[in-house]
Amino acid sequence: MELPLKLRDGIDNLLFNCIGAKAGESLAIVSEQGVGGYYSATLDRVVAARARARSLDVHLVVAPVLEEVNTFPDEIRQVIESTDHVLFLSRIGDQVRFSELGRIGSTTMCYALDEESFATPFCSAHYEFFVRLKNMVNAAVFGEKEITIRCASGTYLHGISAGDPGDDDTVGDVTVKRFPMTVFRPIPANTFSGKIALTRWLVRTGTRIYEPESVLIDGVVFALVENGRIVDFDGASGEVEKIRAHYAFVANKFNIQADLIHSWHAGIHPQNGYFGTATDNLTRWAGSAFGNPRYLHLHTCGDYPPGEICISVFDPTVSVDGVDLWRDGRFVFAESTAVKTLQYEYPGMQQLFENPVMEYGLD
Repeated sequence: MELPLKLRDGIDNLLFNCIGAKAGESLAIVSEQGVGGYYSATLDRVVAARARARSLDVHLVVAPVLEEVNTFPDEIRQVIESTDHVLFLSRIGDQVRFSELGRIGSTTMCYALDEESFATPFCSAHYEFFVRLKNMVNAAVFGEKEITIRCASGTYLHGISAGDPGDDDTVGDVTVKRFPMTVFRPIPANTFSGKIALTRWLVRTGTRIYEPESVLIDGVVFALVENGRIVDFDGASGEVEKIRAHYAFVANKFNIQADLIHSWHAGIHPQNGYFGTATDNLTRWAGSAFGNPRYLHLHTCGDYPPGEICISVFDPTVSVDGVDLWRDGRFVFAESTAVKTLQYEYPGMQQLFENPVMEYGLD
């Protein structure tokens, strides 16, 4: 299968810069074809064709779509335990990303959902650069620093970051590599208080699958927060009741704490766009557009990462010790001397930050 050059570049970045595959090694590609139109129905075969052309031994596996996954089904585990590398083009990889996976080869979860995305700088921009950038952001935001989150809709959250981000050289906070690398390590929310402007929608975090998985919000409802817990909602009565009902439904279904905000983070990848309109398929949007710097999200409903309900904050301003790292959705940290120096090590990277993708599925 002859692939366009831009598409090959994106796939090669995944296979060799992220996964670290070498000629002669085996690769299991786990897909979920034909289920809800989440991934492109042909993406697994396209990636497999390129991997075989680069001398990898490829095995294709189809995973079931399950409500909850703590470990792999036997039929999946039998395949991946015998391969050097596992690539998830399926949501099951997202569901197990915080689980202990046992003795298997390298595991990578792909958040690029179609060939169109792979043919853009979202996928071809060097993976190693974004791992290094993520570590720089970790260093900038962690360390008991004073952080304020604001947005034009009225969000105002204030708190202190945790002291140490931990060893996060490649993944750290998850047991599965992520491709592309689009966010920094989540900041625990237990010290944060204030209010969050809930606009547009609430969506799933990806850990479990449930219905209804989203709630559309008319206008603005404020979640009032004290030390990482939602203590009340303020807004139009009908919208407030709809949001309360959704939190109660999810919390009761999984026997978890509805009011808890576990953590939050924002996007760091300037080329993370989205082909289409978010409301046409919020599941797809929530699972692939979260790395755009115009977007910050909070993991809520549950005392574990990443909770079950995602709160979206659009065009955030994030100040750390009085210095803006994001300003109205612009990733101004990338304009710092340190990040500029890093950009120079990777040809073409500076242009990707100077010309960010502004459209990521919003109307």
